[in-house]
Amino acid sequence: MHRTPLAALLAACLAAAVSSQNVPTGFVVDTLSTGLSTPNDCCFLPDGRVLVANSAGLVSLFAGTTVSSVGTVPNVESGGERGLLSIAADPNFPANGYVYVYYSSILDTFMHVDRFTCTGDLSNPASNNLMFAGATRRAVLGALPDNAGNHNGGSLRFGPDGMLYLSVGDDAGACNAQLLTSQVGCLLRFDVGPLGPGASATLPTYSSLDPGNNPLSANLDFSQLVIAHGLRNPFRMEIDAVTGNLYIGDVGQSAEEEYSEYVYPSGALPLVNFGWPWREGMIPGFSCSGSQPAGLVDPIVSVPRSQGWASIMGGARYRNQGQPFDFGQSYEGCCFYLDYFVGEMRRLVHNGTAWGPAPAVPGQPNPTNWGTGFGSVTSMRMGPDGALYFTQHGNFLKRVRALGPTNSVVAISGGGQAGPAGETFAMPLRAQVLDPQNAPLPNGTVNFSVSGPGVLSTTNPVIADANGFVQTTVTATNLGGPISVTAATPNSQTPATFGLYSRKITAVAAGQYLVVSISNATAATPPVVPYIVMISFPGSPILPTIVGNLCIDPNYALAFVIEDGTGAFGYFSLSGSGGVGNPGLTKLYTPPPGLFTGQLMHFQAVGIDPITGWFRTNCEQRQF
Repeated sequence: MHRTPLAALLAACLAAAVSSQNVPTGFVVDTLSTGLSTPNDCCFLPDGRVLVANSAGLVSLFAGTTVSSVGTVPNVESGGERGLLSIAADPNFPANGYVYVYYSSILDTFMHVDRFTCTGDLSNPASNNLMFAGATRRAVLGALPDNAGNHNGGSLRFGPDGMLYLSVGDDAGACNAQLLTSQVGCLLRFDVGPLGPGASATLPTYSSLDPGNNPLSANLDFSQLVIAHGLRNPFRMEIDAVTGNLYIGDVGQSAEEEYSEYVYPSGALPLVNFGWPWREGMIPGFSCSGSQPAGLVDPIVSVPRSQGWASIMGGARYRNQGQPFDFGQSYEGCCFYLDYFVGEMRRLVHNGTAWGPAPAVPGQPNPTNWGTGFGSVTSMRMGPDGALYFTQHGNFLKRVRALGPTNSVVAISGGGQAGPAGETFAMPLRAQVLDPQNAPLPNGTVNFSVSGPGVLSTTNPVIADANGFVQTTVTATNLGGPISVTAATPNSQTPATFGLYSRKITAVAAGQYLVVSISNATAATPPVVPYIVMISFPGSPILPTIVGNLCIDPNYALAFVIEDGTGAFGYFSLSGSGGVGNPGLTKLYTPPPGLFTGQLMHFQAVGIDPITGWFRTNCEQRQF
């Protein structure tokens, strides 16, 4: 991407890769997956699933909430600016399963475009059952020079005309970008429809790939596939689904980064010369043999490298999709572009005559940048749900979306329980995921989190059933006190919360004193709770009761009731202040010296909640 290999600069920007993104008010960035491996590009299947091209050749599938492996492109050379650079799914994927890839090969010194055929669930948005085998490889292009190891481009993208487009770098040979047959520094348009089914290592002829209406279709060599040239390193480009225009981020050398537009006309396609190396951005570059060609096309915007930009990424021209995450009418038709190194994202609008900077919107990080923190982003694509999806070195797949209508999670049952410390609460916590129309959302994703002295039985993410229900159980730790559990879904700003309480009795020796305390909570008003507090020397039998087993049987010869607020033991109170809590209880005792020395004493209490009735605390064991 840069004038020096990417690997040499990657370490410097990893901090930016993992930093959070800053976007305007009303927008949010979702992290969809961290389970990738140096992702360079992504594409959408017609059903909305995402294929991700990882640098070493692995193709991953993001479906619903999970990432799985689809297959590995054989013989990929990865490192520096080489690797599996781009991926595109055939528009007719549900019928043919075709996926096209652009990569560097260990077998030769060329860049390759190959096709692989996927099997499995070709049209199922929730399925991760998708795969391809290396044996299905169909060679498409295989003579694009890859001598320098950098300036390879490039992006594979299908246009709305059904043609496959590819941006190709100059392979560090600047003047070759002006030669139409050099196979570098150019923009290609070709038709993969006539290739037919089946695998083949034999490259098709250029004439068989020529759509027939390219600017140089009358030629009989590589140039018949070229629609533009004079590009330095067009690493990332996008195609507008409405106009067919191409938006190309072309990495500069030392002066300017440029974002260029190839306008798809209503008539004959033009052959466009974007000027490299005669021009760099908006300023003169350096000469090649002969005189400067006429009609060089300037970018629609250029960014001086003095601003820190060093590797521009051509982003999408935004189109509202009629979906919940649409940005809104004020964003219709604007263009986004960003830089790999400084992580700034900017926006252009067209006034009917020319492109210019978009006016700032509320919450924008600064007047120039619509977003910041987008370091190490390698592609930014228009998603079918109205969001902008992006891959990011650091192994992320993320998206920027408008808040808009969101999914929600509601608590169904299980909240409000109180139970002994150290035990599992009797009822599971049950929640339901709802879509923006408040209908149950099958297969919705929920992340449970807990604060306080509790442990969950589930690991995230938890996937909802066909009716949108999810559940987890909570085990209280030995600490006691309030527990809060939150259930959230990635597309929601309104999580569900559950409140629980872990009842605990604690005995502490403090000098000559014994302090016994009970932590408790009740919904009763006033919160008056009578207790029976018991203490026992070792050897007490277990006593089964309606509230569970007690570790102290008060009929045991070495067991004692030290507080009774219920009247069951004559309201006895060893402390002299009664056994009624509010709702907890703390009592101070002065036992005879040496009474408990060397003994493992047991402490437990039962109480009567004014609303829910009898309960018990944990059994506390205390070595004196």
